Amino acid sequence: MAEEILDEKKIKLVIFVSQNNREQLLPLSENNPPTLFLVAGKKIIDWIYKITKKSGIEEIGIIATKDDISRFRDALSNDHMLPSEPPNKIGPFHFFELNSKNGLTREISTNLIEGFLSKESLWIEGNIIFSKKFFEDFIQKTQGTDKLALVKEEESEDKDFMGIAYFDKKYLESNLLGASCVADIYQRISTKTASSFNTMQYESGKTEFWKINYLWNLLDANQVLITDIKERNHGTIEDRVTIIGKVAIEKGARIRSGSYLEGPLTIGEDCDIGPNCYLRQGVSLANNVRIGNACELKNTIVYGGTHIGHLSYVGDSIIGSNCNFGAGTITGNLRLDKDTIKAKVGKDVISTGRRKMGVIMGDNVKTAISTYFMPGVFVGNNSAIGTGVILGRNLESDKFVYVDQPTTTIDWKLKVKEKKTDK
Repeated sequence: MAEEILDEKKIKLVIFVSQNNREQLLPLSENNPPTLFLVAGKKIIDWIYKITKKSGIEEIGIIATKDDISRFRDALSNDHMLPSEPPNKIGPFHFFELNSKNGLTREISTNLIEGFLSKESLWIEGNIIFSKKFFEDFIQKTQGTDKLALVKEEESEDKDFMGIAYFDKKYLESNLLGASCVADIYQRISTKTASSFNTMQYESGKTEFWKINYLWNLLDANQVLITDIKERNHGTIEDRVTIIGKVAIEKGARIRSGSYLEGPLTIGEDCDIGPNCYLRQGVSLANNVRIGNACELKNTIVYGGTHIGHLSYVGDSIIGSNCNFGAGTITGNLRLDKDTIKAKVGKDVISTGRRKMGVIMGDNVKTAISTYFMPGVFVGNNSAIGTGVILGRNLESDKFVYVDQPTTTIDWKLKVKEKKTDK
């Protein structure tokens, strides 16, 4: 078993929170590194800790820039902070500062080699997530090997590194300096000792492993990982609430009368749902989310503090923190021709590979009543959408879009009908 293998070897896990592809993950990456993104009711870092801990990994090193380390400390301190810990540690997490321009310095490389790494260690990029099933299969294949890397088989002879590797310490001592991501280390080692690598074949749609190159990849991971939640109810459920399937309701949450919950889905602490809401499979609500009367949500990740106003529909979407939806806000998630949805990322328009996808929205966004989003639209942080807008193109951060509607005013006299009297 994977747990027996790791317990015996006492290997360490290292998460390399690189700066690569951060622009492709806007607007969410503006305020948080990918490892702090939400999937199926948890941050990615919490999923990784949960899955790897069950397999015997007890300590995790996080290599990140100074700003990202500060964000990690804020995110992890409530659940993992122990008394009298040094500034570079929170519970099982050890922090190593990455120079954003020059990568790993000689000092940090030495600290890793001499003070943290075990003889064998597992390294992952900060933008990947995987299931328990995948991790157990991966660890089983590392037994008796010097190092193992997951690759994706392409039509060409080249193989793309997917962001997870199992390294013997002897290969790391001369290959850490200046590295900015796990791929740097992998390429250096593979160039010198290519024949000694074992590989696992990656099959898209079958292997429960996701590399978050684009934000919609979070929805793919969410649909699978949310099936792994434990059914529980620590909140308040009013009369005439229907719950079907696996639903996790955390403490302080309130489910108002007439709501229909169809799991698997998860509802965070102090959420307020309904009345008369329909929450469908794949809904993942963080803490302090308010879903107003007669709303419908499906396969959607909602960050903390967001309020989705009454009479709204949100499907196959990601909604950032502290957003506020006016009544009747609707996300379109399916093209009329049912073709694959395309999205504009930076200057490029690319296929999402998804038949259904709604809006991807940053933090602190506000919508007025009766606003509409076409499939595959991105909305930046701190922006606003006015009444009656049909948003068919991406909206940058710190922008307000509204309809400049011509109006005409004329005199108006109310006609009063005479009441008929019985003779």
